[in-house]
Amino acid sequence: MRVRTFLPAVAAVVACSALLTACGGDSDKPTQTAPDPAPSKSATEQAGPASASPSAETSADSEAPKAVTVNKSFEDDVMGHKATVLKYIDGYQPSAAAKAKFSALESEKVVLVNVKVTASSKYYTSFGATSFRLTGMSNGIDQASTTILDDEVKKAGYTPLEDAKTGKTSTGWVVFTPDKETDKLILRYKRLAAKGSDGTKITAKNFDVPLN
Repeated sequence: MRVRTFLPAVAAVVACSALLTACGGDSDKPTQTAPDPAPSKSATEQAGPASASPSAETSADSEAPKAVTVNKSFEDDVMGHKATVLKYIDGYQPSAAAKAKFSALESEKVVLVNVKVTASSKYYTSFGATSFRLTGMSNGIDQASTTILDDEVKKAGYTPLEDAKTGKTSTGWVVFTPDKETDKLILRYKRLAAKGSDGTKITAKNFDVPLN
């Protein structure tokens, strides 16, 4: 039998999304024939300008941040949530359009974290991106995940993490925008205090996974 949980009035609004769903090239131009044909250029000379393009593309690709493998798991033995942090990307580059729309990105960097989550089958609850924070910020405040770049990162091939409902599993990317001075990255799942319908008290607890 699943147990429903009740949160204190002040914490309920904050915790609803994290714990309890009940809360809620242009084509080539034709060559003109000259009256007195001049010696044609060698194949190497003709290929010279064109060969620069692949080199430029390779250079651009080499500058793109790479995903770093983490593969660390944790389980909340009280709530029943499980998660595996698969990998992360530190320094994802948002588009110029995104930077123009969200001016704060000029002083922030973008961190993507790939997570597999399984929601508790014991409680009516959900488990997703809003359950996570980045801790270790220079201002001492844990940073919540953001959805402002979800459409962009999805187009880039990083599917955003969707909430896993009771007993279900979901895999995807969670987006954070810490300040550029943040070097030590630690992903935190924050379990908030709650109370079950049977009177069970659930205490608050942090589950931290170092990324680097």
